[in-house]
Amino acid sequence: MQIKDMFERDIDRNINGVIKIGQHDDETIEQELSEYVVTNELREHFATFFDAYERSLDNPTGKMGVWISGFFGSGKSHFLKMLSYLLSNRDVRGKRAIDYLEPRFEDPMVAAKVRRAVSVPTETILFNIDSKGPSTKDDTAILKVFARVFFEHLGFYGEDIKLARLEQFIDNKGKTQEFRDAYRKQTDSEWLETRSMYDFNRDEAIDALEECGAMSRASAEGWFDNSEGFEFSIEWLVGEIESYVEEKITQNNGQFRLLFMIDEVGQYITGSQNQTSLMLNLQTLVEDLGVACADHVWVVVTSQEAIDEVTSVAGQDFSKIQGRFNTRLSLSSTGAGEVIRRRILSKNEHASQLLNLQYTENATVLKNLFTFKDAQNDLGGYTGAESYVDAFPFVGYQFKLMQDVINGLRNQGSSGKHLSAERSMLSGFQEVAQRVEDRDERALVPLWMFYDTVSSFLEGYHRRVIDRAAAAARDCAGVEEYDVRVLKLLFLIKWVDREMPGNVDNIVTLMVDDLGTNRAELRQPVQESLDRLVKQNYIARSGERYLFLTDEQQEIARQIARTPVDLGKLTKKTSDIVFGQIFENDKLTLGKNNFPVQEYLDGMRHNNMPSGLILRVIAGVDGSGAPERDELLLQSARNEAIVLPSSEYNFYAPLEEAARIEGYINSIVVGNLPESQRDIIRSKQQEKTALERRAKELIEEAIRHGEFYAGGTQITPSSTTSVKKLMEECVSKLVEIA
Repeated sequence: MQIKDMFERDIDRNINGVIKIGQHDDETIEQELSEYVVTNELREHFATFFDAYERSLDNPTGKMGVWISGFFGSGKSHFLKMLSYLLSNRDVRGKRAIDYLEPRFEDPMVAAKVRRAVSVPTETILFNIDSKGPSTKDDTAILKVFARVFFEHLGFYGEDIKLARLEQFIDNKGKTQEFRDAYRKQTDSEWLETRSMYDFNRDEAIDALEECGAMSRASAEGWFDNSEGFEFSIEWLVGEIESYVEEKITQNNGQFRLLFMIDEVGQYITGSQNQTSLMLNLQTLVEDLGVACADHVWVVVTSQEAIDEVTSVAGQDFSKIQGRFNTRLSLSSTGAGEVIRRRILSKNEHASQLLNLQYTENATVLKNLFTFKDAQNDLGGYTGAESYVDAFPFVGYQFKLMQDVINGLRNQGSSGKHLSAERSMLSGFQEVAQRVEDRDERALVPLWMFYDTVSSFLEGYHRRVIDRAAAAARDCAGVEEYDVRVLKLLFLIKWVDREMPGNVDNIVTLMVDDLGTNRAELRQPVQESLDRLVKQNYIARSGERYLFLTDEQQEIARQIARTPVDLGKLTKKTSDIVFGQIFENDKLTLGKNNFPVQEYLDGMRHNNMPSGLILRVIAGVDGSGAPERDELLLQSARNEAIVLPSSEYNFYAPLEEAARIEGYINSIVVGNLPESQRDIIRSKQQEKTALERRAKELIEEAIRHGEFYAGGTQITPSSTTSVKKLMEECVSKLVEIA
């Protein structure tokens, strides 16, 4: 039986495997609604969302934000689209969105809440923020995006706010059609088709404005000459949205909701150099919408990062936006495999019977075929006949491993990032299935075949290695066609070394492409291929492992730059420097008396001293801002000695870079790297030590020029060059006051 005849749905059908927020045609939406897989995790998220949303219909809470987080492959964009279709009560070819999805909720209470929610007149503005954002991402970029999509929703030219306001003015006068007719008469072209070029048709547009009665000629000329004195601001936009919503509420007997549904907000903000300004822009906008419109306007966003990660900016307070985004949904990638199995690989009855019988006859063979050495525990073959039928012609490990592979590839250069927007696990598995569709029921998919599903989105320096090997194989120049397949495999697992180390045993397993494969026989051609690739410098051997080679130094530098920093660990590191190297004793000696000292850096306690004097250094590493003087005086009055380092000495930057280097080194198995890369790592370790030494020097200067508080007063320590003595003098004031 050919593989293409096994599936419940045609494997060659056009599938919208890539979820694009901007696709609104009925054919696409019908397929999305018909084939949307509601996993157990998604049922919980639907329940959480509609519990909060439906509750607000009766008792407005002001918590009108929803933050949906999840990495690539988690389905967050798809989930956002489903919410948009449901809440707008979208009609698709005579059938409402709720009618497509309700049977899959499998919970009458959730279904009832969804039914009630969709009964409220609702408009949704669904968009990808990157595609709608301005070309220059300045501090007001978020405001500009909201303004653009709002006015586009109203039917105006939102890309140019000045023009959108003109169209709004004309519409408010009831002159829209008359103006368009007059413009057509003047220019012999349609306004909607040429309005983006209105500057080039200045005279004709002025004539049309005058002819339709929307403006006097003098006013129209003044508008073109920018003499209206308009100020673009959050306050203005919120006022526009509020007016629109109030009008809709009146028209719908007090029942109306407007939702801004924004895809990839986190990536848009964190990928910018002015991350803090953009986050403040979003916070102010959402806060003002919440105050002005209450629960009649909601903001629902997706992000790879949780909101706490996006708002973790040292010295900034984002508590307001966190309060508004009270509903937080974290989607995992575990459901991707289930979606693929059910949407792509679901078998017809005849195929299910055939594969069931085949598994029963070959269960031991399959178990022996798919064994891994030193790999992650959850990677394997099949757990039973059902998993074999569901996954065929793929192997169980591929669903998890390819998720890790793609996440790894996305971190390798700018092109890899497009995997999140242009490529999905769903489409990747479909393409590979199509490649083997003419083979029979004994065929299995080897991992290397997935390379071609992602290759077009890779950086040129990655592709060039494999393209060069393919050309050499065609020319019989030291490598063979089989070697190119092995090289593709090693490329895919290069950034998942912990999950799937590239030893010979694992490479043999990953190259299996038939139920009748003999592992012992396969090992020889695999080993010969590896030897040729090593000889031709396409790969390197490190102990038992084989590694795909690229430009190591640049690669390591890029990976370090992309390594996230854990603020908790950064705070602890700062605490270790302050209390382990500068104020290294946890006791204060005054004469013959020793007083125990409890040590704190920001909100983190450094030592385990059960009682004693309290010394707190407020460094702001945990993201908290510097308290006001009155607050410091009040806090120190509670028997605390407080040191506030000067903000003029930036010790945070070298500490952060050192933490990135440490985080990267801890994420890899250094001993498994080739010598050339180990040399790079050793130099980075030396750089990390130097950065931490520099940070210590800056911390000392910051404390030396900082402020000191104790017992409810600000104190001025005696002049001394010793930072330790300054801190001791501050703490000693607590003893004098007592």
